[in-house]
Amino acid sequence: MATLVKQPFDSSILGGAVYRLEIEDEAELPDIRKFVPEDAILVSTRLPATWNAPPKECAFRKIETLVQLARDLSAEDHHVSPPNIRFSNSQDADSCASIAEAVFQSDRYHADPMVSESMANQIKAAWARNEINGRTDKTFIWDADGEIAGFNGCLLQDRTMTVDLIAVSQAHQGQGIGAALIKAALSHYAGLADCALIATQDTNIGALALYRKLGFVETSRFSTFHYVPKPINL
Repeated sequence: MATLVKQPFDSSILGGAVYRLEIEDEAELPDIRKFVPEDAILVSTRLPATWNAPPKECAFRKIETLVQLARDLSAEDHHVSPPNIRFSNSQDADSCASIAEAVFQSDRYHADPMVSESMANQIKAAWARNEINGRTDKTFIWDADGEIAGFNGCLLQDRTMTVDLIAVSQAHQGQGIGAALIKAALSHYAGLADCALIATQDTNIGALALYRKLGFVETSRFSTFHYVPKPINL
């Protein structure tokens, strides 16, 4: 049976009711439109990539293909992190939000032409700010002489570590900071978690190459669909 879950975070920023639709059976797809509430400004659903798409007349548009990857953690992941890396504090929120607002391009909101770029940027900025303010278990910061060059926010649940949001500022990309931030997380969670999870869009070729280089292996792919009755603008 399909389940509809309202998304308070997304709703508060996009200015209307946003929902996530969870579909358990591919046979439900022809009737997917009946699950859309009247007040919805956006409904998203994520389906196994092997499933058929919802019928076109349902007005759910494919936005992305999400690639999920995983790797085991062991004592061999313990290492000394560079001195530039530290845990976040509350004073980092604005800097991390500014980085997130500037660098993301391939996530599902930026990929949806019905959502303005400014709204998509606000989503990422607020997400990063929430990480610093307690959403994550730990957020790792690359501090370049007082300037934050990147961050990696991680969640921990049931001995599984998930990279929730990772970003490197435009001025510091191509310097290995992203890899160092992931390695710092792997080191910290070795012994606390049995495995690590990470995900990105199939169009983010650079990120996928980095994750695979760090030992992550693809485990699944999902197609994300959006129903948006009218454009969402600032």
